[in-house]
Amino acid sequence: MTQVEDRGWLALAERGVNVVNRIFVLAACALLLVVAGIILADVFFRYVQSEPLEWVQDTSCFILAFVFFLGLAPALESGSHVEVDLFDPLIPRPLRKAQRMLGKAITVLFAGVFFYFVARHYAHVVETDELSFGMVMFPLAQVLWIGPLGAFMFLVVAALQFLRFATTPPDSWSEPVVLGH
Repeated sequence: MTQVEDRGWLALAERGVNVVNRIFVLAACALLLVVAGIILADVFFRYVQSEPLEWVQDTSCFILAFVFFLGLAPALESGSHVEVDLFDPLIPRPLRKAQRMLGKAITVLFAGVFFYFVARHYAHVVETDELSFGMVMFPLAQVLWIGPLGAFMFLVVAALQFLRFATTPPDSWSEPVVLGH
């Protein structure tokens, strides 16, 4: 989402989501530093002290799950996500808005389905009080709550991007970048 001058509800929602996404990015970066630190500690204990830390692999996996879900919405917001624009130059100019709207609508649909399944899985974990499957046993609900939160923010960003594009005048659309031009 870009900086917008208008004061409507869409601009307010975009600014709010931007703030949340900045917090998500900072948290994800901090967690990556934590993973690097615990892996470095494990290397030290494993090869210098001959006493490996048994909890490092499980902890790293759960932290990386946090990083993934914290990074979904910011990646979509910033345009860092995967986007296929190979055929964009082949689409006649009058049809490009419809083609891009369809792409954004499909992103919203995917985000909704993704959120549904992640939330449903989390609800099942909470309902069954499922325990972790690693060296350290604890209720998975204590860790997996980040899934529905990250998937929901991904859905919100996708919906806001669709609405922003749908309400933007045609002369301000940015054309897709074509490599080599």
